[in-house]
Amino acid sequence: MENTQLPDDPKVPPAPSDPLPAPAAPANPFQNAGQNRQVRKFTNAVLELKSRASLELLGFQAGAIAAIGIVLALCYLIPLASMAKEIGGGSSAEFNVASQLNSFKAFIMVFGAVLGGGLKITGSGGGFGMFGELSLAFALVSVTSIVAICAANYLIVRKLRRGARNGGWKSAALASGLHALVLALVFLVIALFGKLSIQGGEFFSAAVSPRYAGVFFTIALAVFFSQFLATAPQRANAGSPLLTGVREAVALAVSTLAAFALVGIIAAFTQRPDDMPWSLGLILLPLLGTIGSYVAALGFLGALAPNVSGMASFLGEYTADAMPESVLRIWDIADGKGAWLLVLSALLVLLAAIRIGVHRGRLAAGFNLQRAWQLPVAALVLWMILAGLTNISLGGAITANEMGNMSGSMSYGITWYSVIFLALGAAVVSLLAEILPLQVYRFAPSLLAVIAGKDAAARWVSGQAPAVAPASPVAAAPSQAALVAAAAQSTPAVSADGQPMAGEPAPALAPASEESKKKAKAVGFSVLALAVIAGLGFGAIAYLNGQRKPEAEVEKYLALLAEGQAGKATEMVDPGIDNASRVLLSGDVLGNAKQRLELVDVIEESKGKDSARVRAIYSINGERHERSFNVDAGDKDFGLLDTWVLNEALIVPVEITSDKSSEVTVGKAKVKLLESEDYYGEGRSFTGSFYAYPGIYDVSAPGNEYLTSEAQELRVNHPDSQPAQAALVTTTTEKLDELVLDEVKKFATACVTVPTNLDDGCPSTLQSKDIASFSVKSHAESVAIEESGSFSSSEIVFKYKLNDTEFIDYDEEELTRSFTGSVDWYGEKPQVTVEGASWW
Repeated sequence: MENTQLPDDPKVPPAPSDPLPAPAAPANPFQNAGQNRQVRKFTNAVLELKSRASLELLGFQAGAIAAIGIVLALCYLIPLASMAKEIGGGSSAEFNVASQLNSFKAFIMVFGAVLGGGLKITGSGGGFGMFGELSLAFALVSVTSIVAICAANYLIVRKLRRGARNGGWKSAALASGLHALVLALVFLVIALFGKLSIQGGEFFSAAVSPRYAGVFFTIALAVFFSQFLATAPQRANAGSPLLTGVREAVALAVSTLAAFALVGIIAAFTQRPDDMPWSLGLILLPLLGTIGSYVAALGFLGALAPNVSGMASFLGEYTADAMPESVLRIWDIADGKGAWLLVLSALLVLLAAIRIGVHRGRLAAGFNLQRAWQLPVAALVLWMILAGLTNISLGGAITANEMGNMSGSMSYGITWYSVIFLALGAAVVSLLAEILPLQVYRFAPSLLAVIAGKDAAARWVSGQAPAVAPASPVAAAPSQAALVAAAAQSTPAVSADGQPMAGEPAPALAPASEESKKKAKAVGFSVLALAVIAGLGFGAIAYLNGQRKPEAEVEKYLALLAEGQAGKATEMVDPGIDNASRVLLSGDVLGNAKQRLELVDVIEESKGKDSARVRAIYSINGERHERSFNVDAGDKDFGLLDTWVLNEALIVPVEITSDKSSEVTVGKAKVKLLESEDYYGEGRSFTGSFYAYPGIYDVSAPGNEYLTSEAQELRVNHPDSQPAQAALVTTTTEKLDELVLDEVKKFATACVTVPTNLDDGCPSTLQSKDIASFSVKSHAESVAIEESGSFSSSEIVFKYKLNDTEFIDYDEEELTRSFTGSVDWYGEKPQVTVEGASWW
């Protein structure tokens, strides 16, 4: 095959230029530089920037970059402005977020943030005798913008015929570097106008601006590499096996990002909340590269994880729902359904292997490790770069004159071992690329042409070297007959610079026989069957692990409590308290509760390798409560299936008191209380401290014919709510009133009976032997018994007449008194003691 590539010409002196002006009146400042060959190349390249062709190219390059930045900036601004308008701003224009986002400065700021991959925030302020400074950096690199700039710049350079390969790679690098420098400086100057100031009166001021260094280096590197690839000589970027591996790694990475970004976008829209406005979907466009990288990492058995350090670690206590706290793996997505991404990964590996293998060309040996190691090495480096670019981070420092310097950072992105898994996937692609094309050709030649392209398939079948330069368009693509006709050729495979390729050139392939087709089909179906079985196995394991979720343990535990099965709940999660405190944690109590908890929802807050945090929502009598549980990972069943262990019991401390009874009834359980005295040691009561499961319970004390107590409601809601208490107050019955009244009547009768009228407690007037007569005119009609046991009766009217004397005849008189006393208890029987008459 004719080698049409022009060799690099570093040794050929440049064509003589026009004579320079006389030294006395130099036409340009670089006139004397022509004495040095390297400096002359540089000055010529600088002067070339002033040419019409270079200015035209710079204009198109700047226009393409600006268009990409504007479109992606609008994708952020439109939904953010809409959200800010719905939320509304403050009364002051300084705090009106909607008006700030609609300003031109905000547009330039977001434009620079898209190109620079983030924002920088600085501020200062204070109050109440304190002053501090703030410095934060938010990094969110848009891989989409970088890829778009590289692709657009490459096409523009090639379209404007700046890619004529008539110079060495040094010339291409010099021209590319100058263009990159000019464009980077232009957009850096534009980004300088995107600084947004925020004022909070006299207390706070802040400035938000793009990352200027990010703008400069993003534009410079993207333009340089894309223009260099478009203008460098062909043998510099095609003859080296390592550079071939770089091209293959780039093609594989782009295909992977595109495929998995599509999956991520579909999943995002299908899982979109109903109340989320459609305008928010625009934010996904600048994040396509990041989404594709994240989903690809998951699809190749990698993981995404947060990284929090410094003072940022304390934010988890306040932003547990908003900030990821655990590692995310493929089986954690959609209850394990995300494991089907493995199918997409396997399909992508097969298709990429076939296409790359065809474009490598075919060797007589059939398999050559010498050209298989470059792809995984280049893929490892490329994915390391992508992992760094897609890492979303926020970090900085706060300096306060009273607290010193506080710094911290938090980030979220692809884990380091995910990069290794992706590189291993590229290694599998590279190895299969040496095997699969031949098997597919034997099985279905037309399928090979569909996957790899008809032209590439025809060259591969014929044994020709792969095309190293972009093929010019043809009127019609080769048909299947062209593949068979091309098989008759047998051209040795050579590289772009005319050097033999690794391995012997392959002869043209003859059409596959029926027998080989049958063998290929048998092998293909066997491999497919194994892949299906492996996929089903992985899918089954992922599905089962999806069912063995930490929230399932919490749900199971709360379901036992809701059903009143306290014994099984205690067996599942031991409360870890002494036996005396767990007497209420029984089926007799929970099973006979007035109301038990009703499970509303169980939500996974965070999940790590060894533990998870689950929030449960339950209601009692319609009142909702929330409780978070820590669930620990247990040993895997059969080495594959996850297990989770709940070690936190949902128990609430309660206190029960009774003024008279040492035993109370909760549900159907008898509970003993301990005797206690009041502060002055005069009275006594009974109390007990226990733990109970959430619910509403009736607590009562045993009664008799003399005493009764009204059942109390014990409301056990939440461990952090008000203490659950129930106090039983004993009241007397009419039977006790009758008993005391009878004793009062007996005592009154004794006071008008000789000789008991002389007993202590009788009215002093009646305690006399000089009485002619006495009697009870009217007995007490009622008694009042206090909680302490003391009592007093209603008035008792006595009649008495003193003995007449020699000088005085006494009339009959009346005496009114009220008796007091106490009631003491011995077991369930009361002892009434009448102490005496009052003095009033």
